[in-house]
Amino acid sequence: MREHLPTSASGVRRLEAWTIAGDVLGTWEDSAATVVLELIATFPPGEGMRCFNPGYAIWAYAADDELLFDLEFCYRCNWVGVHEPGQRQRLVPFDPNSVPAKELLARFQTLESTRD
Repeated sequence: MREHLPTSASGVRRLEAWTIAGDVLGTWEDSAATVVLELIATFPPGEGMRCFNPGYAIWAYAADDELLFDLEFCYRCNWVGVHEPGQRQRLVPFDPNSVPAKELLARFQTLESTRD
């Protein structure tokens, strides 16, 4: 997945975790954001299916609060939607059963459970 992340990923200072329904789950900043991006970068490739109905998203911001890109994760069909401002979204398949993908899902679910 590393080669599919936007080049602006090195400038990320804050990540917001969202549900696709529009609920903010939480924020990772500075070193915590770096850890989450590194986790995503290590997603192994997988075989995508057809639905692309993502449940979670991450919005990546620079230090000046500029939106750099967003990532949408569908754990049912194994796609990450990568979208940079001014560009079309591209889909990257991933292995949802891999350790890094499961770890990210657990982080989303932890944020979601503490929000309620």
